[in-house]
Amino acid sequence: MNATPTPPNYRTQAADTAIEVDIFEFALLRKKSNRDRALLTATLTRGARQLCLCGLKHTHRNLSQNAFAQLVARAFLGDDNPPTFLPGGDTMTWIQDSLELTAQLHELFETHQIPYYITGGVASTTYGEPRTTRDLDVVISLQTVPLNLLVSELEKIGFYVLRVEDVRARRMRTLGITHTTTIARADLIMADDTEFDRVKFSRHQAIDIPNRDILYFASPEDVILNKLRWGQASQSEKQWRDVLGILKVQTTQLDLDYLNHWANRLKLTPILLQAFNEAGLTL
Repeated sequence: MNATPTPPNYRTQAADTAIEVDIFEFALLRKKSNRDRALLTATLTRGARQLCLCGLKHTHRNLSQNAFAQLVARAFLGDDNPPTFLPGGDTMTWIQDSLELTAQLHELFETHQIPYYITGGVASTTYGEPRTTRDLDVVISLQTVPLNLLVSELEKIGFYVLRVEDVRARRMRTLGITHTTTIARADLIMADDTEFDRVKFSRHQAIDIPNRDILYFASPEDVILNKLRWGQASQSEKQWRDVLGILKVQTTQLDLDYLNHWANRLKLTPILLQAFNEAGLTL
C-alpha cells in the first residue's frame, strides 16, 4: 500500500480544502500518537462545551440554576435528552469530555469484569482526524453479568439509565446513559455472540491516557469496518469522513489481510476499495 504524490481520486475532508493542504495536515497528524490525537479530541470537545455555555449564559441571564441546567441539558443532548432527566452540577462540571466519561465507566467495568471497547466517533478521532464528539459509544459484553446489576451499579455512580424492563420491552441492544452531574452521555452497546463480535474483542487495543487510565479501544481496522457498515445504512457523510481520516493517518499501520478478509465476509469490498482510493492509497 503506497501513497502517491498526486493521488488522482484523492478526496479532501472538506470541499473547500485544497488537496495539498489536506495532505500536509494529515502528514502532521501521522506524527502524533493515538494518545495525542485522543487528547486533542478531548480538548476540542471541552472547548466546544465552554463556548456553548458562554453563549447560553449570555442569552439566558435571568434563569434559575435549575432552569439553566435543563436548558444546558437540552443543548448538549438534543433529541437524546431524557424527558425525566434532572441534571445536577454546574458550569464547572459540565465541561466534560468523552475520555473523562470513559475513565468513570472503565472503573465500573473493571470491578465487575465486563469486557468493553470504545468505538464510534471517539475511536475514529483517536485513529484519524480529531474533531468534537457529542457522546461516547462503548461496546460491552454481558455474558456473565446480569443487565439488572449493570443498571443498578450505573445508577449508584450518578447515571440516569433506562430501566431494564424498558430496554427489554423495546428489544433494544443499546443502553443510553447520561451522567447527572456532567450531562455527559454514552451508548452502551451490548455485543452479540457472533464470530465477528468475538474477534473484535480479541483485537481491542489498550491506550494509556494520562491522568485517566489505560482505556480500551476497538482496533482501527474494526472501526473502519463498522463505520462502513453504518455509513451504508445511513448514507452518512460524517461516517465516510471518519473512515477517510483513519485511512489517511494509519496508512501502512493497517492490517490489510484482516481488512480484506472481513470486508469480503461483510460484503463491503467495493466500498472499502472506494475509501482507499479517495484516501490516496491502494489496497
